[in-house]
Amino acid sequence: MRGLFFRNFIIYAIVILMSFTALGSTFTYQINRFALQEKMNMLSDTVERATENTVSYLESSTLLSDIGPAAKLYRNAMSQLAADSDGFIFITNTSGEMLMVANAEGCYSQQGGYVPQKAVHDVITNGSYYELSDFNGYLPSTYFVSGRSDKTEDHPTAEILIFAAIPSEGTLVFFVNVLSAFMFMTVIVLILTLVATWFITWTSVKPLKQIAAAAKQFARGDYSARIPLPAHHDEIFEMAISFNNMAESISNNETMRRDLIANVSHDLRTPMTTIGGFVDGILDGTIPPDKEKYYLSIVSSEIKRLSRLANGMLTVSRLESSDELVKSNFDISEMVYRIAFSFEQKINEKKIDLQLDIPETCTVSANHDAMFQVVYNLFDNALKFVDEGGVINIFMAVKGGRLQFNIQNTGGEIDPDSLKHIFERFYKSDKSRGSNPNGSGLGLYIAKTIVGRHGGDISAKSIDGKTEFCFNIPVS
Repeated sequence: MRGLFFRNFIIYAIVILMSFTALGSTFTYQINRFALQEKMNMLSDTVERATENTVSYLESSTLLSDIGPAAKLYRNAMSQLAADSDGFIFITNTSGEMLMVANAEGCYSQQGGYVPQKAVHDVITNGSYYELSDFNGYLPSTYFVSGRSDKTEDHPTAEILIFAAIPSEGTLVFFVNVLSAFMFMTVIVLILTLVATWFITWTSVKPLKQIAAAAKQFARGDYSARIPLPAHHDEIFEMAISFNNMAESISNNETMRRDLIANVSHDLRTPMTTIGGFVDGILDGTIPPDKEKYYLSIVSSEIKRLSRLANGMLTVSRLESSDELVKSNFDISEMVYRIAFSFEQKINEKKIDLQLDIPETCTVSANHDAMFQVVYNLFDNALKFVDEGGVINIFMAVKGGRLQFNIQNTGGEIDPDSLKHIFERFYKSDKSRGSNPNGSGLGLYIAKTIVGRHGGDISAKSIDGKTEFCFNIPVS
């Protein structure tokens, strides 16, 4: 689980870092591009205005070294241009020889020295020049430099080259300042994001750790562990509820398994002890020969009881493992009559008044054998606990597309506490309705399971000396 937490955190951290890197790169590039574009616009404007001033001046004077009023105005204009851009303006001939230099302090004639030949070549060949350079040492540091010539449509041959230079340090400083501020904010936001990611990841993984711990308890046989429900109703909340429901189901199943083993052991031990004792008594002569038939009849009865228990358990296993019920159409009224006739001897022995309120025919779509067992088990249960000379009343009718079946018998009542468990496996009805060693405690559970598999309900009530079982299933 620790690996899952750190793996998720590392993945989230990498995604965040990559996102911030992409965002920072894009932001920095755009800021730098914007600042650089401003510099380029200023440089282009400066060199164009310097070219216009020079061309205009040369139209009235052929020498840059003149000292007349026009020359003075020209020099002042060039110096002002240089000052406005905080840079330099260079005037050269077509060989690259320096003729004039202008800066914020003034505009001066320059004798000797050459600008880079690449600059001269680009201006003469391409009409323009641009480079980041110190301009053969004429500039105090690296500057943005751009060049033009005095060539025009009226003057197609270049004679003068004009270069403007503006400092690049301001752009770099601006870029560094923006980048530093962005990096500072990025680090702060990144730390906060990673802390939040750590918390969110831990919160997401924590229920999984709790589930893992609970599963280990289950493996040790402790089914009491439950997952605390998160405050928010999200997927984690639903997972915790599902796990707790599963844990409750496992706990109940384990309780039922233990009860099943205890009940089966008890129900097997009693008849087997009886059978073993009587057989040993016959073999060692303890039981006299004239009593052997009597005790063998008891042994036979106990063997039949074990057989009923085994058959009941097989039926339960088959019902719980089967996925589908094979249904067919049959007359359930005819089935009830047939079951009643099969108990004729017992009915007569106990002098029971059997009252049938059922239709002559009633066709349903259900599993024939399964429904036979339901009706048989309920009838058999009623016969076990009806009082001598008592009444068994069977009612059956179709209401709202469902078959309603009620069987009521007089006799002892089932107390409310026992009534809650009457349909559980191996719950012996003799706990509340008198001693009846022949029951396996599976009949009513089997009936409930079959009715439930048919999409129906079954219930029981016991009051005023009468006990009634009712079930209903869809007719089709």
